[in-house]
Amino acid sequence: VFEKIHQETFGKSGCRRIVPGQYLAVDPKGRSLMIGAVEKQKLVYILNRDPAARLTISSPLEAHKTHTLIHHIIGVDVGFENPMFACLELDYEEADNDPTGEAAQVAQQNLTFYELDLGLNHVVRKHSEPLEDIANMLMTVPGGSDGPSGVLVCCENYIIYKNLGDQPDIRCPIPRRQNDLDDAERSMLFVTSAMHKTKHMFFFLTQSEQGDIFKVTLDVEDELVSRMRIKYFDTVPVCISLCVLKSGLLFCASEFGNHYLYQIAHLGDNDGEREFLSDYPLEEGETFFFGPRPLKNLILVDEMESLSPILACQIADLANEDTPQLYVACGRGPRSSLRVLRHGLE
Repeated sequence: VFEKIHQETFGKSGCRRIVPGQYLAVDPKGRSLMIGAVEKQKLVYILNRDPAARLTISSPLEAHKTHTLIHHIIGVDVGFENPMFACLELDYEEADNDPTGEAAQVAQQNLTFYELDLGLNHVVRKHSEPLEDIANMLMTVPGGSDGPSGVLVCCENYIIYKNLGDQPDIRCPIPRRQNDLDDAERSMLFVTSAMHKTKHMFFFLTQSEQGDIFKVTLDVEDELVSRMRIKYFDTVPVCISLCVLKSGLLFCASEFGNHYLYQIAHLGDNDGEREFLSDYPLEEGETFFFGPRPLKNLILVDEMESLSPILACQIADLANEDTPQLYVACGRGPRSSLRVLRHGLE
């Protein structure tokens, strides 16, 4: 049972576009968190402990920006320096004032870093840069003594490593399936990811919207990232969230269909699969190709059944059991199913 430790009121009830709650990002060291709305408002809270080791939460610090849509927020791993958060933002002020619609067509996303100054107790907008490609997701790269810090920006057809300072951008195309039956001109996106970190290494498992999981690693030289490596790992149903457990298990939570728990049998280092490098010479628009295969690095351990989404339901006693059954059409696409539900306990 979850025990409520603290409750903080920060906005009106309901799902409102300017009331924070859509996005939640936490500083990797647990010192602060940011709650963001779909539009404009972002609140930062400082977390501490009192002498009795009870959690205390500060008054909210505002990091609002008007005429701004927010697509994603994460906490950046900067070790024990001032906490920092990265946001994908889109300024729509010019598009709002342009009746021709041309400004909306050329509007650019911005990757913005917000820094919480623990000494002055306020949030500053430290850095913002426009993105060439439309992005949908950010990933935190370990920092401090564990890695180079920074973020991975997942864009249409590309994944890009970015960091402040002298670090150049590292850009790598997202591999595509050979002989793909989908539209060849259709862009490719990563939809979810998970990061696994040990004392000596870290890697990311990222899943494309076709269900293919890739292992992403970074080569670091003199505290700067020099190269990105992407390798096909396995293919599982598309997830809304991935979670790598310290016990070597991978939990795949699905928005549509059953949830799955896999054992990571191999890390894919010596499976003969081709590794794609960011510094491989490719023309703009070209990409890498791979061939999907049955599970090789993952072993299915357990499956949690889910009725989501229920698209249709009929109640009838077709089995002549005196108690009606529920006939439910569930799922979508190749994972759709017809399920029969009966009253009672197993």
